Amino acid sequence: MTLIVGHRGASTHRPENTLPSFELAAEQGADAIELDVHLTADGQLAVIHDPTLERTTDLSGAIADMPMDAIRTADAGYRFQADEGAFPYRGQGLQIPTLPEVLDWMPDGVGLVVELKARGAADATVAALRDSAVLRSGLATVISFEERAIERVRELDATLPTGLLLVPFDKVERVLPWAVEHRHQGVHPWEGDLGLDPMPLIAQANAYGIRLGCYVVNDPQRMQHLAATGLWGFVTDVPEVARAALGRAG
Repeated sequence: MTLIVGHRGASTHRPENTLPSFELAAEQGADAIELDVHLTADGQLAVIHDPTLERTTDLSGAIADMPMDAIRTADAGYRFQADEGAFPYRGQGLQIPTLPEVLDWMPDGVGLVVELKARGAADATVAALRDSAVLRSGLATVISFEERAIERVRELDATLPTGLLLVPFDKVERVLPWAVEHRHQGVHPWEGDLGLDPMPLIAQANAYGIRLGCYVVNDPQRMQHLAATGLWGFVTDVPEVARAALGRAG
């Protein structure tokens, strides 16, 4: 079964990388939730995509230069704009969560995909996951665009599944032998790089014993096509659309 992974939660409908976004993704039936982590100045793991606060909050500053207490003062719902142009989450008390807070919230049976935005977050991420229910359930994965980041995860815990994200136009074929050699379980290219017929790439990945996923898929027909090919999973901003497209609604 192709996994539906909520991209930063259900980020079309609620502010990305916040607990309300993760909650909605789970309610909408996402099989797993994807989130991003950065290491703060005081060694905590802030769940935010960008290295700075500007794009998603009312404050500015680099995550790496700020303690978590200062980061918590940012309004994590400030920039989220609804379809009609309103800003419904401004001033509603939304904060940037930490990874341990998300782990404490995680519902049973829902997977977690943690994207390391830099190698420096690897040690703290492995430590946070070590005693988590989601890891004990076999539903946690750590991914990154940085080879060094997932290599560090493997050094710390060889049992924790890892995967390499590929930048657009990188070649899946180039990476498969490297992933096997370094004992990573997944390779995750940009959706467009799978081409109109992903079957040859999926067959290659299967031959190497690698899970092939992709990001970001929001078109229902493309979702159906990818699921029919046996793709391991795809990341989407709209988990409810994916559920309906794959016949899993309700």
